[in-house]
Amino acid sequence: MQKIVHIQSPEGGVVQCQMPEGEELFEVGEQCVCALDYGKDVGRIVKFRELPARNEPPAFRILRKQTAEDESQVKENQALATKAQHAFQLSVMHEKAHVKVLHVRFSFMRERLFIRYGASGVVDLRRFVNQLQRDYKTVVDLWQIGVRDECAFMGCLGHCGRAACCCTWQRRFKELSTRMARVQDIPLNPATANGHCGCLKCCLSFEVEQYAEAGVGLPELGSIVQCAKEELDVEGMVVGRDILRGRLTVRTREGRFLTLPREELRLLRPSRSNGALKGEETHENPVGEWSES
Repeated sequence: MQKIVHIQSPEGGVVQCQMPEGEELFEVGEQCVCALDYGKDVGRIVKFRELPARNEPPAFRILRKQTAEDESQVKENQALATKAQHAFQLSVMHEKAHVKVLHVRFSFMRERLFIRYGASGVVDLRRFVNQLQRDYKTVVDLWQIGVRDECAFMGCLGHCGRAACCCTWQRRFKELSTRMARVQDIPLNPATANGHCGCLKCCLSFEVEQYAEAGVGLPELGSIVQCAKEELDVEGMVVGRDILRGRLTVRTREGRFLTLPREELRLLRPSRSNGALKGEETHENPVGEWSES
C-alpha cells in the first residue's frame, strides 16, 4: 500500500499527489509546494489516502512544505497578480455583458496566470489574452465560471447561519431538481428553496433519500384523515408533516391543531395532488382552508 495525499489548489480543485520521503512530517491543513503538469504550484493538504499496490501512483508529487522563502514568493506573485487583474479589468470594462473578474493569481514560478471571471452572458475575452501573455511572459488560463462557482469564490453564509457548503468543504456540484424540495416538503419559492447564487440550494440533495424512504405511506398535505383511536374520534385535514419522525399535524373543522403519529391515523381521502380521482369531492383549497360542502 502506498500513501497518497489530496491537495487543494487556490481555485478549489483537488489533485492527488505522491507522498515524498518523511511523510510523517506532513499534516492536514498545511501548505506545500507541488510539481504539477504545468510546473510548480502551491496547495493545501486536505486528506491522506492509501493506494492499493496494483494501482499506478499519481503523476503529480509533493516537493516540500511551504517555507518562509516560498511564502515570500507567493506574496510577490499576489502583488503582481493584482496588477494583472487591474489591467485585465480595464480591457474588458467596455464589453456589452457585465464582466466581473473574480480570481487572478500566478502559479508558484509564474508559468501560468489563472483568471476566473463571471459575466451576465456568454462573452469571448480571448482577444485580451495575448497582451497579458506578452506583458507577463506567461500562459494565461482563462475561464468563465457559473453563478454557483462565483458564489463559492466570493464566499457567503447559508440560510442555516453557517458558511455555505460550496465555500468550505463541498468539492463538486450535484444535479438538483425541484422534486428534491417537494420530497422534503420545502416550499418552492426563492426564499426557501434557492441559495444566494439564485439556484436551488445544494443541501437539498443531502437528505433527499432519507426523506423519500421515511415518507413512504405518509399522507400528503391536504389529505383527510381520521384518528384510529376510539377515545379520540377526530377527523381533519393534514396541514403539516414531520416526515423523519412520522408525525402529522391535523386541523379539525373546529379549528384545533393536533400533532399525532402516523400509526394513530387512518387515511379517508387523499389530497388532489396525491392522485385523487377526477370528479371526487375535495375539502381543501389552495391556501389550506376548509371549503364549504
